[in-house]
Amino acid sequence: MLPPDYLEHVADDVLELYSELDQTIVRDIVRRLVKTGEVTSTARWQLAMAQESGLLYDQIIAEVARCSNASEQQVRTVFEDAGVKAVYFDAEIYKAAGLSPPPFAISPAALQVLNAGVIKTNGYLRNLTMTTANQAQQAYISVATLAEMQVESGAFDYDTAIKNAVRSAAKEGAWVQYPTGHRDRLDVAIRRAVLTGVGQTAAQISIAYADDMGCDLVETTAHAGARPAHMEWQGRVFSRSGRSPKYPDFESSTGYGTGSGLCGYNCRHSFFPFFEGLSALAYPREKLQEYENRTVMYEGQKFLLYDATQMQRSMERDIRSIKRELAAYDEAVKSGASMQGEFEAAAVKLKRQEAKLNDFLRQTELGKDSARLQVAGFGRSQAQKAVWANKRVLSYGELKGISTPNGITVSGATIHFGERAVSRGVSIPDIQDALTSPLRIGKIKIDSAGRKSVELTGKNARVQINPADGSLITVWKTSDKLRRRLQGENK
Repeated sequence: MLPPDYLEHVADDVLELYSELDQTIVRDIVRRLVKTGEVTSTARWQLAMAQESGLLYDQIIAEVARCSNASEQQVRTVFEDAGVKAVYFDAEIYKAAGLSPPPFAISPAALQVLNAGVIKTNGYLRNLTMTTANQAQQAYISVATLAEMQVESGAFDYDTAIKNAVRSAAKEGAWVQYPTGHRDRLDVAIRRAVLTGVGQTAAQISIAYADDMGCDLVETTAHAGARPAHMEWQGRVFSRSGRSPKYPDFESSTGYGTGSGLCGYNCRHSFFPFFEGLSALAYPREKLQEYENRTVMYEGQKFLLYDATQMQRSMERDIRSIKRELAAYDEAVKSGASMQGEFEAAAVKLKRQEAKLNDFLRQTELGKDSARLQVAGFGRSQAQKAVWANKRVLSYGELKGISTPNGITVSGATIHFGERAVSRGVSIPDIQDALTSPLRIGKIKIDSAGRKSVELTGKNARVQINPADGSLITVWKTSDKLRRRLQGENK
């Protein structure tokens, strides 16, 4: 038997190794997009694209092989540790019942199950990650083709097309393609494979010991926040043979052996031996009811714990996704692309999402799962850059209190305004100049929602402000042509 808390984190070490592959793929796609060079003809672009996609495929194949070879020992270590723990918990129960279970290391049946589980899971991991090479090659071809079409159509210049392609690559990341056509993020697929593999292997070891000890009854583990379908059978006693007049059949009741049942995909439940007349229920009915009814409060609303944990998982996925974007933009900047603005805008998104998660955890009193927030390639350097980028965006709040010639006092700059200013390369002094010494003050406009705006155009910035409340709305750079025209009109 393995406790739910153990299974919750059993895949963390292996996942950390494989997440390096995710970042390798994204950064490699971005680096190759940026370095492809100026598009002089469709044929030349297609040749470069074909060459680059071939190199990308070969490099990812090599990286997958490296990760797989490195992870095999880690997977074995994880499985051996789980096997020892599972046997230890069960052995204590067997000893209390007057039986003498053999140690794990000298149990042929248990060792055979362990080896089979390790081989199966390692093979599964290799098969999963090898599909990422094909996915990455297709991702590169797709984003590169999009860039080509945008340039050839005249809709975008080369730099803009490459930026669009990098954005697409940053959001794409590494995926695993299943035979059914279903896709999962690489980290999601790896976590599921390891957690499920460990849980099933430990369960089969427990079954092997139960067979040796002649134990028919087992009790399932239980935990708060279980998925609703698993609450029906958690913490109950079952008969493995199905012949008990008192206890229901183990497999048909729990779905053991199926992907959606006990010890199935991402399941944190396990089971342990139970002896009628000797064993006391580990989970009395009152405890199970408490698990089933446990709730948390968030934004004044009550949520079941399971629903709250699903909300937390969603926020964690969003953070990982933004970190992947930041790593990709960081690679683009290193490769010579002018995407510092995109990096800084994504940094603000990250800080806002982290603040949202922290507030959620504070209100619900749930624990932070740091392992689910880690993204390889997003280390201390990228984190520090993100902190400074966020501070830069927030610095536009310094514009508060400035008065314009048409009698508006700036009440503040929203994060959205700061993001636009940073991404468009407009500095605080340029905005101050537009607000205090505009070359032109536009007429007040009202949009379909009844919101007012007026535009003040300076030498280097065009600023929209709400005349009703003084909030800054958005900003652009002033084009050279517009600046010259306005300066000529003002002479």
